[in-house]
Amino acid sequence: MPPKLYGTEHIVYIVCAIALTVAVALSVRFVCKSEKQRAVALKAIAGVLLVLIAANRISLAVWKKSELELLPNSYCGMSSLLLALVVLTRKPHSKAYDFLFYVELVGGVATVFYPNFLAQHVSFWFMPTITGLLHHTVGMILCITLAQCGWFRPSLERWKMFPIGLSCYTVYGLFLLDVLGIPNTMQIDAPIISGTPLYWWFVLTVGSAALFVFLLLWEIVGNKLKKRAPRKIERLKAP
Repeated sequence: MPPKLYGTEHIVYIVCAIALTVAVALSVRFVCKSEKQRAVALKAIAGVLLVLIAANRISLAVWKKSELELLPNSYCGMSSLLLALVVLTRKPHSKAYDFLFYVELVGGVATVFYPNFLAQHVSFWFMPTITGLLHHTVGMILCITLAQCGWFRPSLERWKMFPIGLSCYTVYGLFLLDVLGIPNTMQIDAPIISGTPLYWWFVLTVGSAALFVFLLLWEIVGNKLKKRAPRKIERLKAP
């Protein structure tokens, strides 16, 4: 029988994914003291992510006997590829993070707990299945580490990168769908989860609005904390 959602194998994987995430976060916190060490850690994780997404696409191409499967055709697949390349080639605070971070983090967390491709084969260790799980997990870990190392900070000013990025994904998806004839691309002709309204237009509009509200609250809370900090320092210095 194919592996089941929240079956034994899936539960064990969730526990291992959480343990790995905590282990990486603690290692970066206590081992990587300098900026150079943090950069090496981030690029190492990005390198692993790049290998995993490549392995996932190659295994899908072999399984489905189509070289077109080498092209990422989902939000998570494309984001894993681009995020790995951006971390490996760009400096901290790249504007690309203001789009890729949110897609990759949400997609990674959602897939660890709800991998809708889990039953595509009778074996949990089927290469497209396990590499799909792993690249989502490592992508999630990379996002957490980017924030932890200060390479990314939420910014309301850069909110526009999210709708711009999703719009670019949709244009790319239309190319795959209409020109190359690849179905189920970038949630244009199929939702992220079957039976839901999570098509590209829903993710673009609702996702952009939700992110705007989150970033607005982030800015408000952050500004209040900054104003309180000098007051606390003055009180400590007062005789």
